[in-house]
Amino acid sequence: MYPSATTDLDATASLGEMSAAAPVAGVGLGPPSRLIGGGAPLAAATSNAASARVTKAGGAKGSMSKREQVMFVTQLAIMTRSGVDVADAIRSIASRATRPGLRSTMESLHELLQEGKCLSQAMSALPGQFDGVVIASVTAGEASGRLSDVLGRLGDLMRDELRTKSAIRSLVSYPLVLSMVTFGVLTAMVFFVLPQFAGIYESSRAPTPVVTKLLLDGSMILRDYWWLAASVAAVAGVTAWRMLASASGRRMLDRIYFNMPLLSTVCRSISIGRSFRLQGVLLESGIPLLEVLELTKTVSRSTLMRELNEEMQQAVLVGKNMSSALLDSECVPDGAVEMVATAEANGQLSGVLQTVGEFFESEGEQQLKELVKIAEPVIIVLLGVVVGGIVLAVMLPMLDLSATGGR
Repeated sequence: MYPSATTDLDATASLGEMSAAAPVAGVGLGPPSRLIGGGAPLAAATSNAASARVTKAGGAKGSMSKREQVMFVTQLAIMTRSGVDVADAIRSIASRATRPGLRSTMESLHELLQEGKCLSQAMSALPGQFDGVVIASVTAGEASGRLSDVLGRLGDLMRDELRTKSAIRSLVSYPLVLSMVTFGVLTAMVFFVLPQFAGIYESSRAPTPVVTKLLLDGSMILRDYWWLAASVAAVAGVTAWRMLASASGRRMLDRIYFNMPLLSTVCRSISIGRSFRLQGVLLESGIPLLEVLELTKTVSRSTLMRELNEEMQQAVLVGKNMSSALLDSECVPDGAVEMVATAEANGQLSGVLQTVGEFFESEGEQQLKELVKIAEPVIIVLLGVVVGGIVLAVMLPMLDLSATGGR
């Protein structure tokens, strides 16, 4: 059992997927609001005024990007650790902000702090600007008196997340470019190259091989009815997008990711690694376990990972260990359950989960690199086979015609 449903943990999950409006049950937001006049809350008035200032400064365009939130958390952690007051630190960040929307947000945050709000209250009063995980961590840091430490851990986690996403993008960019080149080459051959050879074969009146004839006829059909092919492709694309945007479609796609050979090990390792690291950071910040699981469930894009966090919540609610929900999950890589169960038994959940999360995340990145190394030559070989097959199907009959003409 967990004392007051609280433990420690350290993980790396997607922090940018949850808005500041997400509920964080049980996390206090500080002292009651002061009242003005006939009892209207001053906090509501100042919150509305601050929100209006941010909206006027740019609305959605003024929302903080993920990178800006990382810089904000990191700078605030360094300043508070050096003894700078939170309000002065926010004012300093605002004065150095170059983007108008960011500067307006920082100025509104500073004004709310000057009006007597604590940092977590001020951040909550600016909807859409800060992630729910960031607000919950700040709230816990204020309650424990370790705000600078909490911000430091959170900054490390967010920087690692950005680094991981950047690494994944760079890894998959080359295969995507190769695939686009393959599509472009095939399109050029169908619409520009093959028609030239079709005219030559027609004028020669010589019999052509079946493969060549099918290829030329298919090219002619695509050229004559390209609008129909484009319409069918567009309808299929919209249908697939709508299906995958639905809950059942996302779940089906997640099941494919988590069970496809080669790809499944990458998805499991990275997803569990991020989830464990995020849980660790939140728990070490002093957030109760049930709320940590709720936050982790909310920020996860994967339906299977959300279901796993829901199962862990239910297990903790009925007095079971969190690891009992991991036993039969298709999202959990081999070895993770035993390590979490051992950590729960020894009361060292935060340290172990941090280590396990970092291990599986780095393992997933390494597996992804190896998978991309395999995919690159495979795509090149497929491109060569397809293009080479088309060239042979078109050129070999041409050589036969040349030989016949020479005789």
